[in-house]
Amino acid sequence: MTSPSRSISMQRRLLGAELLRLRELAGLTQDEAAEELGKAGNKISRVESGKIGIDKTDLDVLLELYQAPEKDRLWCRELARLAKAKRGRPAGETTLYLGPRWFRAFRDLEADASEIMKVDTEIVSGILQTDSYIRAMFGAQGADPTDHVADDTLRVRADRRTLLTKENAARFAFVLSESALRRQIGGPAVMAEQLRHLVEVAVLPNVTLQVIPFDSQSYDYLSTTFTIFRFGHEMANDIVYLEMYSDAAYLDKPPETVRRYSELFGRLQGVALGPVESRHLVATVAEEYATAATTRSDNHVRTEGG
Repeated sequence: MTSPSRSISMQRRLLGAELLRLRELAGLTQDEAAEELGKAGNKISRVESGKIGIDKTDLDVLLELYQAPEKDRLWCRELARLAKAKRGRPAGETTLYLGPRWFRAFRDLEADASEIMKVDTEIVSGILQTDSYIRAMFGAQGADPTDHVADDTLRVRADRRTLLTKENAARFAFVLSESALRRQIGGPAVMAEQLRHLVEVAVLPNVTLQVIPFDSQSYDYLSTTFTIFRFGHEMANDIVYLEMYSDAAYLDKPPETVRRYSELFGRLQGVALGPVESRHLVATVAEEYATAATTRSDNHVRTEGG
């Protein structure tokens, strides 16, 4: 649970990151934006870093100046509303996002971070998933893997995947349990394609991928799935993201809680195979799936042939 001040801090940081993104898309400097407001030059810097909030009038001026799309205006106004202190706010309030809002917050942080550390234990990390793997997950959940919801998800994932290879891309560090490699989503052919994709991504200069094998002697919170966002500008504090069934929590304070997650990530990296050994394991399992897929196909042809 986070206190009101922590919740407010989180909203300010998200709002600041979004305004920074919109300003850069508009091709404007901080000084140009501040001049439009008639404020000192450091006003924009402090808002974008989440150090201070912004009132509705100034926010509307900036959104108009940046020619922000309507959906982005609504999101910024919602964040600004949540960032205001309110009397009687419960002392145990948690920074939670329900439905699409939690994912919008995640994407904002993912796009703004300079370093992203992610632990996944049962399925492959979202940004690393292939289209076939994603559709197979929809099918496993009883949903239509070819409907517009699945198509929308594929478009979003394709956009997210560009973060891995864009100019000045963030550094990514992934720790996966071997369970994520062995759990079949969509059958052997889908898994072979997915794991071969992991091998390709793992050799990118800004990506480190490690696997904790089944025979690891450490069981240090292997069931814990989380993401740590680290920033290379004034938004200096790390943010920990915890996804739940239908919502998500973001932790940026107290510092000792955030630090414990960073320490846990380091310990999990320590018990995992090294990057080269991990790639070898992933490639080996991929070929096992490929062999199984070929065998299944051959058996199907023989059956069809009578």
